Amino acid sequence: MSHAILRGDSVTTVSVNGKPLTVVWTRSAAQQLAERPRPLILELELYFSCLVKKFVHFHDEAPGRATTRVTDKLHLYFRAVTSTACTMDIAETLGRQPEIELETAAVRKLAPKRVQLDFENGYWLAAFWMT
Repeated sequence: MSHAILRGDSVTTVSVNGKPLTVVWTRSAAQQLAERPRPLILELELYFSCLVKKFVHFHDEAPGRATTRVTDKLHLYFRAVTSTACTMDIAETLGRQPEIELETAAVRKLAPKRVQLDFENGYWLAAFWMT
């Protein structure tokens, strides 16, 4: 996914953990969002495991979480998690390592700087950057 803002993209800034987060979505994503009966929830996950990874998960509802409203049709939340194990056997069985959410003062200082959302060939695509 390109980091560039293209003509026709929508852009706004929201606050996550007290820090600005630039949210960019394409014209295609805006059209799909407009057709949704309820908001799309983006979960921005920073995953500390054997390596640090970033994932964006798409939800129709936030699982018991407060979200940040970007528009009436787009909300998001950020969370940091860590694995409770780091073995190939567990990863192959579960598709990833088991996790627990990190709730520390240091984690509450973390926030993504930018997220980009697109809808292409029938699928939601998204990425986020920490720098």
